[in-house]
Amino acid sequence: MRRLWIVMALMCFLFVGSLATYADEQKGRTETYGTQKEGYQKTAEAKLNEFKGKMEELKAKAADLKDEAKVKFDQEMKVMKKKQEAAKKKMKELKAASAETWEKVKAEMDAAMKDLDRQYEKMKAHFKKT
Repeated sequence: MRRLWIVMALMCFLFVGSLATYADEQKGRTETYGTQKEGYQKTAEAKLNEFKGKMEELKAKAADLKDEAKVKFDQEMKVMKKKQEAAKKKMKELKAASAETWEKVKAEMDAAMKDLDRQYEKMKAHFKKT
C-alpha cells in the first residue's frame, strides 16, 4: 500500500511538472507570435506603401502614352489597383488574426504581395519595350 502511495505521489509530481513546462512553452509561443506578427506587419505595410509610390511612378511614365497604348495601360492599372486592394484587405485580416490563424493569413498575404509585385513588373516591362 505504501508503494502505491509513493507511485501516485511521483505521478502527481510528474504531471504538475509537465503542466508547468507546457504553460512555459505556450507563453514562449505567444511572445514569439506577437513579435513575429508585429515585425511582419511593419514590413508588409512598408511594401504596400512602396507600391503606392511605384504606381505613381508608372502613372507619370504613362502620361505621354497615346491611343491604344494608353487604353492598355489603363486596363493594366485597373488590375494592379484590384491587386493592391486585395493586399490591403489581407493586411486588415492579418492585423485581426489570432495566433491560431496567423500563419494561414500570413501565407495569403505573401501570395497577395507576390501577385501585386508580378503585376508591377509586367507593367514596368511594358515601358522597357516602348
